[in-house]
Amino acid sequence: MKKLTVILTAVFLATGVFAQEKKDTSTIFIGKTKIIIISEDEKVEFKDKDTIDIDISDTTKCNKYNGHWAGIDLGLNGYLNNANSMDLTGSGKFMSLNQAKSWTFSLNFAEFNIGIVKKYVGITSGFGLQFNNYRLNSDNRLIGDSADLTYFTDTIKYKKNKLLATYLTLPLLLEFQLPVNHKKDWLHLSVGVVGALRVGTHTKQVFDLNGNDNKEKQRDDFHLSPFQYGLTGRLGYNDMSVFVNYSLSSLLRNGEGPELYPWSAGISFSF
Repeated sequence: MKKLTVILTAVFLATGVFAQEKKDTSTIFIGKTKIIIISEDEKVEFKDKDTIDIDISDTTKCNKYNGHWAGIDLGLNGYLNNANSMDLTGSGKFMSLNQAKSWTFSLNFAEFNIGIVKKYVGITSGFGLQFNNYRLNSDNRLIGDSADLTYFTDTIKYKKNKLLATYLTLPLLLEFQLPVNHKKDWLHLSVGVVGALRVGTHTKQVFDLNGNDNKEKQRDDFHLSPFQYGLTGRLGYNDMSVFVNYSLSSLLRNGEGPELYPWSAGISFSF
């Protein structure tokens, strides 16, 4: 806006012709060129043989609510048993994880916002793709084509043994935003629920064969539930935040394996 003011002032001094038509509209003539300045919309029009419109965003748009869903999430993921413990024992021990190597990545590609109180409170929804990578902590190969999820222990020593699940996610978030530093920066807190539709599942093993890395993939549903739903929370500063997700539904279908409730936590970067 400062640049625009300087340019128009220079033109006024150079031409010496300036007519004020009304309170919010001014006109400048430069030869056959007519420049109309409409301060209410902050719009400049150049009218000659060609017309060039330059629109500057209305300052009132700064008060529009804009949530923090679209972007990328990166962090750890895992699951808890029905006693809310990561220590899997008994029949569920074969699903124990190497937690430090179990990662999640999400691409939240669409966002929809409904403002409630200016920029301060609103509802956010959208769509995302979530990729959960569960790094199994054993040489157990999962078997999906059975009455329930089972396994056999391979004689091969695995370098990597993974269960990977991909979900289409749909959130419903209530977000609060708080200005700091004279409204130059913003804190935000959002809480809500996330539903997920499983769109792909496979296992992957990497092992040494005659001195070379050999990879095997098997695509199956491995008795994973087709739907997930759970709670989510995000706390952030400007376009960076931390997130925590906890599923209220079991990773596996009811009665087809151990009760495991997925969780994930990490850092989010908003678009």
